[in-house]
Amino acid sequence: MTLAILLATCTMAMAQQGRLKGKITDDTGEPVPFANVIIEKGGSQMGGASSDFDGNYDINPIPPGTYTLKASCVGYNAFQVNNIVIPANKITYYDIKMVGGSISLDAVIVVDYEIPLISKDNTTSGESVTAEEIAKLPNRSAEGVAASVGGVFSADGEVGSIRGSREGAVYYIDGVRVIGNGSVPQGAIDQVDVILGGTPAQYGDASGGIINMTTKGPSRTWGG
Repeated sequence: MTLAILLATCTMAMAQQGRLKGKITDDTGEPVPFANVIIEKGGSQMGGASSDFDGNYDINPIPPGTYTLKASCVGYNAFQVNNIVIPANKITYYDIKMVGGSISLDAVIVVDYEIPLISKDNTTSGESVTAEEIAKLPNRSAEGVAASVGGVFSADGEVGSIRGSREGAVYYIDGVRVIGNGSVPQGAIDQVDVILGGTPAQYGDASGGIINMTTKGPSRTWGG
């Protein structure tokens, strides 16, 4: 029985992963093969990959959260993207354009990530709120964050209904269903996903909606 519970928990945790894909090209539009691509969070490397002959790269799996994307290749200036958001159970696409430069030139091209208006892998309706956005909200609890999403009704700080359903939200923490409101300290929340429709299979059926909280992973920088 214990083994079955552990296996179920591990399966749900693996289902909480995200994925990052894209293509690396140079300033002429030609693909850049064998470029090194890594993602970092809090100074720790969380994943990496190399581009193939066509310049395509694929980093999988990735715990949901906000990362720094870095790309490097011999003969090109290093490239860095700050605050790239990786949601749970979705594929994030980001193409990289590298600029050729001298090998001895220690230059890094740094850009800020912009969330696309249309996601190629969006099969659900709802919204994802990152830790940076949560820090700017007046109510920073998971329920308070969910109440900021359209279609969620709240009263006295608690989620009353979602999209008019009599049943309240179903709460998940790192992919594991919890009973109650799933209270998590604000400092431990990395991302809150509010799913209103098109519920993925791993969550089962919910007549109202799903509030999935992703906690922060290990980091070299202190936070609290």
